[in-house]
Amino acid sequence: MDQQASDDEVERRRGERRSSWRRPDGGDDARRVPSWLATGAAWAWRLLVLLLLAAAFITVVRRLALVALPVLIALVLATLCVPPARRLEARGWPRALAAGVVVGGGVAVVGGLIAALVPPFTDQVGELQPTLGAAFERIFEVVAASPLDYDRSDLEDLLSQLGAQFGAGDNGQIAEQLAAGAILVVELITGLVLALVLLFFMVKDGEQIVGWILARIPPGYRNVTRASGARAWMALSGFIRGTAFIAAVDALLIGLALMALRVPLVLPLALLVFLGAFVPVVGATVSGLVAVLVALASGGPFTALAVLGVVLAVQQVEGQLLQPVLVRRSVALHPAVVLLAIVAGALLGGIIGALLAVPLSAVASAVANELRLRHELHEGTITAGGPTPVGPEEIGHTVAPPTVLEKRRRPPT
Repeated sequence: MDQQASDDEVERRRGERRSSWRRPDGGDDARRVPSWLATGAAWAWRLLVLLLLAAAFITVVRRLALVALPVLIALVLATLCVPPARRLEARGWPRALAAGVVVGGGVAVVGGLIAALVPPFTDQVGELQPTLGAAFERIFEVVAASPLDYDRSDLEDLLSQLGAQFGAGDNGQIAEQLAAGAILVVELITGLVLALVLLFFMVKDGEQIVGWILARIPPGYRNVTRASGARAWMALSGFIRGTAFIAAVDALLIGLALMALRVPLVLPLALLVFLGAFVPVVGATVSGLVAVLVALASGGPFTALAVLGVVLAVQQVEGQLLQPVLVRRSVALHPAVVLLAIVAGALLGGIIGALLAVPLSAVASAVANELRLRHELHEGTITAGGPTPVGPEEIGHTVAPPTVLEKRRRPPT
């Protein structure tokens, strides 16, 4: 009996080993693929398909940049324009009039800022040219005294070579560059007009547009699509509104400091700080460095050190107080992810890509988190007291109610 039990145990273990070498579909395979390799291959080809889809999507977006970028810019600006338009509508304004006033008022404000900044900017730049020349002279002296083994003649030769390289070209090349520049200007104007038109319709008919999209999605996937869209909208609006408030605070504080230190170009530098805040990690550093360089050229090293101290203090207030309260509650992205997204966006789309990289990453993260929570809820593995999927009460006005869509499209009985 003991020998029989021992033989049965050996046979059972052999059977377990053979079952671990079967194909994922349950059939026997002459090659005997191990289970870990089968699982890895299953994950690998699915990830490869996702990467191919992402590459195809990026290629299409780059080919249709004149259409894709205005849509993305309009979506980003809609997060700022929809709330005031809905407040006006709640006070009895017609929807079209409310959307027109908000969008037109925003365009007027931006145009007024540009008109107010250009004249003093040109005047102060002209006044700053001699100081910039003195600053370059100081830089030449510092480099010549450093261990880099460069003297003034070497630096001047290097600058002249760079200038000759950028300015070289015959008449044909210059004509081609002028033509390319003219085409770029036309594309920029066209994209700007298209973005404004799309922004108006998104503010005016946003719920109807989303409802039209949902009506063409199979009913079984409609709730998931609605919840994912609501989660994406909440993430995008939270990031844009929070970043806009932080950017305004940074620009105000640094602008007041520059004014107190009598640094020129206060308004252009404050505007640069405001725009730089929309590129986390990198934008604040670059805009602060520009302010320090202007302070160095206009007031010397002590003024530059004072401006550097103000910039560092403002960044600490932003990172330790404002960011956790206003942005990180709706956008949970690690700084390393933010930095990689900015670099990837800059490589794919230049400055516009760097500006849009973080909000798009925030939207993708929010949608993925919503899908994960719904899967955990379906499997019964969701953590008690933790995050939950988006419910009907959180969707609010981001999408049209499904009952309205069903009533519109339901055939008469």
